Amino acid sequence: MRYYGGLRKHIPITFWAMMMGTLAITGVGIAGVAGFAGFHSKDGILEAAFAAGGGGTIAFWVGIFAALLTSFYSWRLVFLTFYGKPRWEQSEHIQHAVHDHHHDDHPADEHAADEHAHHHDTHGDGTAGYHPHESPWPMLVPLVILSIGAVFAGFVFAHPFIYPEEGLAFWKGSIAFDEHLMHAAHEVPTWVKWTPFTVMAIGLFLAWNSYIRNTTLPARFVAQFKLLHQFLYNKWYFDELYNILFVKPAFWIGRFFWKKGDEGTIDRFGPDGAAALVAGGTRLAVRLQSGYVYGYAFVMLLGLVGLASWAMVNFL
Repeated sequence: MRYYGGLRKHIPITFWAMMMGTLAITGVGIAGVAGFAGFHSKDGILEAAFAAGGGGTIAFWVGIFAALLTSFYSWRLVFLTFYGKPRWEQSEHIQHAVHDHHHDDHPADEHAADEHAHHHDTHGDGTAGYHPHESPWPMLVPLVILSIGAVFAGFVFAHPFIYPEEGLAFWKGSIAFDEHLMHAAHEVPTWVKWTPFTVMAIGLFLAWNSYIRNTTLPARFVAQFKLLHQFLYNKWYFDELYNILFVKPAFWIGRFFWKKGDEGTIDRFGPDGAAALVAGGTRLAVRLQSGYVYGYAFVMLLGLVGLASWAMVNFL
């Protein structure tokens, strides 16, 4: 994925929509007060998992770790895309066009030379003179509506969805709504309620510290933990493992049935074999059907000799 940087002043509507979405997905909110949509849903899931006990406790801590990662990479996306130095990458066509224009443009006088120099300075930021712009309204209107939902949907639907009495009346048995578990989820210890907000804040701080305050930290981390970075960068080598375990064997089996089964057996003794037999019989018939009378007489003579021989063996 490409991060272009410095876009918040150029596409403010998209920036604020992205900000609302990030605040929602990272679960920003204050326990017992209010929060964005993701705050209510994430807290409800984690509190219910903790209240369930047993395996639910393990699920709670796994969810907390996932919330930390979500906060870090979501804020990383915001900081790299909308803050910092612009890194707008142009298409190859635009880059070549600007490059050719720079080389082919030879000003004839001093005034033109000054303007040409200013033109080079204008495009010296690596943007090729390109300036980002907002999406058209058919895309912005749904984006704004979704942003409003990210801000207010949790406040509107939290009580009917996850509160014991209201949830029981709202769902009316359409899902497995456990009223007792919901009571227990709302009575978990205070530290459980504040843990999702805490890990969100930690992820936010780590992303800000790495991509705004001290942008050398990611490169230093990669240099320090090369193997870990390579392992994570390649998605745990899941694709390579999947390729070895499933893709390559599937291709081998497919080629085997193709060459040995389809071509080597079915086609060989089926349509191809029948066609070859007909073609061979045709070639033999062509040789026998010479068109000469003495040839046909000779064949008839052979037939008579064969018939007489058979009669002598069986009747004499």
